[in-house]
Amino acid sequence: MKEQKEGTKKREINIYSLKTKMVLLLLIVIIITTGINIWTAIPLASDSLSNVNQNYLYDLVVAYGDEVDKILSESNGEYVEALKELVAGIGIKGIDSSYAYIVKKDGTMLYHPTTDKIGKPVENKVVTEVVKQLNEGNVSEPTVVGYDFKGLKKYAAYYITKNTNDILVITADEADILKPIERIIRRSISGGGFALGVALIMGYVITGYLVRPIKKATTLVTRIAELDFVEDEEQNKLNKRKDETGEMSRAITTLRESLLKVVTHIKEQGNNLFSASELLSTNASETAITIEQVENAVHDMAAGATSQAEETQKATDHVIVIGDMIEETNKAVATLNDHAKQIKISSEAATETLKELDNINKKASDSIDVIYKQTNTTNESALKIKEAIALITSIADETNLLSLNASIEAARAGEQGRGFAVVATQIQKLAEQSNDSARKIEEIISSLIKDSTTAVGTMKEVKEIIEKQNENVEKTNTIFVEVKKGIDNSIEGVQAILERTKKMDEARVKVVDIVHSLSAIADENAASTQETSASATEVSSIMVNVSENAIQLKEIANSLDQGMNVFKL
Repeated sequence: MKEQKEGTKKREINIYSLKTKMVLLLLIVIIITTGINIWTAIPLASDSLSNVNQNYLYDLVVAYGDEVDKILSESNGEYVEALKELVAGIGIKGIDSSYAYIVKKDGTMLYHPTTDKIGKPVENKVVTEVVKQLNEGNVSEPTVVGYDFKGLKKYAAYYITKNTNDILVITADEADILKPIERIIRRSISGGGFALGVALIMGYVITGYLVRPIKKATTLVTRIAELDFVEDEEQNKLNKRKDETGEMSRAITTLRESLLKVVTHIKEQGNNLFSASELLSTNASETAITIEQVENAVHDMAAGATSQAEETQKATDHVIVIGDMIEETNKAVATLNDHAKQIKISSEAATETLKELDNINKKASDSIDVIYKQTNTTNESALKIKEAIALITSIADETNLLSLNASIEAARAGEQGRGFAVVATQIQKLAEQSNDSARKIEEIISSLIKDSTTAVGTMKEVKEIIEKQNENVEKTNTIFVEVKKGIDNSIEGVQAILERTKKMDEARVKVVDIVHSLSAIADENAASTQETSASATEVSSIMVNVSENAIQLKEIANSLDQGMNVFKL
C-alpha cells in the first residue's frame, strides 16, 4: 500500500514537471495553429472553389449555348436527338448532380435528362423568372445564379439563344461542388494529427534532453539536502556544460565543496573533542583509581615499613639468583648467535649455488634453442636434398629413356650406329646407376628427415623441461632469499637479546646497591606516610569531580559525533 502511494505521488509530481508542461504547451500550440489554419483556410478555399466552379459553369453555358442555338436554328423541327447527343454530356466532370437541360421561351421543358420532365413546365424559380422577363421582352445576358431547390443549395448558369430565345441551363449542387473541401478538412485534420504525433515525439525527446540536466541538478541538490557530500561523476559531466544547467551545476559544486569543508572541519574537531574527552575520562578514572590505591597504599605503608628490611634482604638474594640466570642466558644467547651465523653462511652458499644453477640452466636453455634451430635447419636442408634427389631421379629416368631411344636409332643405323649404340648403352647403365644411387640417397634422406623430426620434437620437450626447471630454480632462489632475510632478522634479534641481557646484568648490579639503600629509606617512609595520606584524600575528592565532568564532556562529544555521522563525505 505504501509503495502504491509512493508511485501515485511520483506520477502526480511528473504531471507538474517542466517536461510535461513543455510537451503540453507544444501540443496546445500545434492544435491551435491547426485549428486557426482550418478556420481561416477552409472558408477561403470554399469561396475559391465555388467561384471556380461558377466560372466553369458560365464558360460551359456560353460555349454550348452557341451550339444549341445553331442546332435549334438549323434542325427544321428535328432536333431532339441532336440536342440529346449534345446536352447529355454537358456538366462539371466528377460531380454527379451537374447536368444540363433546355427550356422553351414559354416555360416548358424542351430537353431534360429525366425524360418524364420533357414537355412539362419548369419548376425552377430562377428559370421561371427568366422566362417571365423574356416574355416581357427583356433578354438577359448569360449568368450564374444560386438558389434553393427542395432544401438543397444549387448553382445554375443559363444562356438565352439568340435565334429562338430558348434557355440552356447547366446546374450543380453546392454540396457536390464543395466535396473537395471536406477532403481538404479530413486531410488537414489527418496532417494535423500526424504533425501532432511527430511534435509529441520530438517534444518529448527535446524536452527530455533539456530537462535531463535539471533533473540531475535536482538530484544533486537533493543529495546535499540529505547531507550526502560524496563526489558524483554525473556532476563533473554537468560542470562541463556551457549552458545555464552547467552554471547551476558549478554553483552546486561550489556549495557542496564549501559545505564539505565546513562539515569536515566540524567533524574533525568533534572527533578531536571526543578523543580528548574520552582520554580525559579514562585518565580521570585511572587517576581516581590510582589515588584510591595510593591512599590505601599509604595506609599500608606504615604497617609494611617494619617488614621492609626483611623483604629487602630477600630481594637481594633473589637479585643474585637473577644475576646467575642472566649469565647463563648470556652464554645460551652467544651459542645461539654462533649457530645463526653458521646458518647464514650456509644459506649464502646455497643461494650462490642456486645462482650458478640458474646460470647453467639459462646457458643450457640457450644451447638447446641453438640445437633446436640447427635441427630445424638440418630438417629443412634434408627436405631440400630430397627435392634435389627427386629431380636427379627424374633426370636419370629421362636419360635412361633417351639412351633407349638412342639404342633404337643406332640399331636402325646398322654398322654406322654401332659405336653410338655402345655409348648409348653406357649412358643407360650410368642412368640406371644414378637412379639406384638416387633411390638409396632418398631412403637415407627420408630416414634422416624422420630422425630429424623426432629430434625436433625431443628438443622441444627438452626445451620445455629446461624452462620448467628454470622456473623451479627461480622459485627456489626466491624462497632462499626469503629464508636468508628471516635468518638475518633472527641474527639481529639474537644480537638485540644479547645486548639486552648485558644491560640486565648491569642493571642487576645497580639493583643490588639500590636494595641495600632501601632499608635506610624505609624509616623515612614511615614518617611521611601520614602527610601523604591526607594529601591523597584531598586529591581523590578533586579527581571524583574531574571524572564526573569528563563523563559529561564525553557524552556531549558522543552526541556531536552521532550528529555528524548523518553527513556522507
